[in-house]
Amino acid sequence: MKSDKFSLKLFIYLVVLSASGFAFFWSFSSSQLIITRLVFALTFILFFIFMLRYINRTNRDLVQFLESIQYLDNVSSGGTSSDLSFEQLHSTYHKITDQLKKAWIEKEQEHQYFQYTLENIAVGVLSFKENGKIELFNKTAKDLLGVDKLENIRDLDTIGDKLISLKPNESKLIKQDTSIDQLTILAKASNLKIGIEKLKLVTLQDIKTQLEQSELEAWQKLIKVLTHEMMNSVTPIKSLTYSMQKMLNADDEQEIKNENLEKGLQAIEKRSKGLLDFVESYKNLTQIQKPSYQRVLVRKLVDHIHQLFKEEFENQNIQFKSKISDDLSVIADEKLISQVIINLIQNSMKAFVNQSDKIIEIKAVYPTNKKLIISIRDNGDGIDPEIMDKIFVPFFSTREQGSGIGLSFARQVMVLHNGRIDVKSIKGEGTEFALTF
Repeated sequence: MKSDKFSLKLFIYLVVLSASGFAFFWSFSSSQLIITRLVFALTFILFFIFMLRYINRTNRDLVQFLESIQYLDNVSSGGTSSDLSFEQLHSTYHKITDQLKKAWIEKEQEHQYFQYTLENIAVGVLSFKENGKIELFNKTAKDLLGVDKLENIRDLDTIGDKLISLKPNESKLIKQDTSIDQLTILAKASNLKIGIEKLKLVTLQDIKTQLEQSELEAWQKLIKVLTHEMMNSVTPIKSLTYSMQKMLNADDEQEIKNENLEKGLQAIEKRSKGLLDFVESYKNLTQIQKPSYQRVLVRKLVDHIHQLFKEEFENQNIQFKSKISDDLSVIADEKLISQVIINLIQNSMKAFVNQSDKIIEIKAVYPTNKKLIISIRDNGDGIDPEIMDKIFVPFFSTREQGSGIGLSFARQVMVLHNGRIDVKSIKGEGTEFALTF
């Protein structure tokens, strides 16, 4: 209705304006209608000005509305005018302004919540532009880096250079000296693009306590295994030595003494050799050669390993499957990675107990995180959940003749390649080892 009223008024003004204009030109038909001509001319001018102001009022209100949006103030109601033609327009302006104000308040609340969370989390967060200018720097990051204020990442000197050189999704350990001790900080970076601006977001986390705890647990497990292996060799030697001393003091015949002593010495020699082999294994495990990196075609590498095991697979009725694209490659030490895969295949072969269909499958894929994953899966007996946390401990083995260094060696090799080895296993269904580069 209000819109119709506005249109009706505008129509009336146009009719009057047209009529006065027509009458003005009609008055020229007689030289005696001078006063009438002036009246029509004045009427035409007044209505034209009035209609122009009436139409421009919408533009004035729109400008006023846009200015109010800038500060989210209330829109003016248009003064004391009683003209109802613009009430709907003003009402719409107020609704839009109220919605914008509500959205602005909600956004401000979210921003404050984000700032509060960012300042109170235990992880340091900072972001900087390509020129090094700091955009975001929370309290934890300040505490870890030992600074109260930072304008440019390059002001951190050595640490700043390390953070700048971080690649997306790359992690790096950084040592930071404080007045009390030395922190071990894990830094991880991500690249962001906001509009045309490129930013690097870095998270910082003090992992010294976690590293010390993990290191202590690893040493405890290692010492426990070492003690167990050494005691298995030393205890029989001690017992045999004591028995041989008793033989020497006994009144038995010399021939019987010699025979018993010879057997005892052979047993001591065997146990001593076992202990020496164990020490040699430990030495080999702690002295892995430095990797010689080169580009390795994964398909070619796996085909070569398959040839090594082909006869054994046939003898044990093992199906070998591989799903690897011809173009997949990785920068690695071919000899070390080959040894790791060989060890894992040997473990899979020993995992078969009563399976009628024995399958070993190797796959290589590039998931979305752009990291190559080589997986070795079998449908063997699986690993007991109780020992899953021990299988990578050096010299731990559930087999009587097992050395317990295969998986420890594999983990060390993957660490040297800045990668990792993971395992999934279900008892009775099979095991899968994943090498992530």
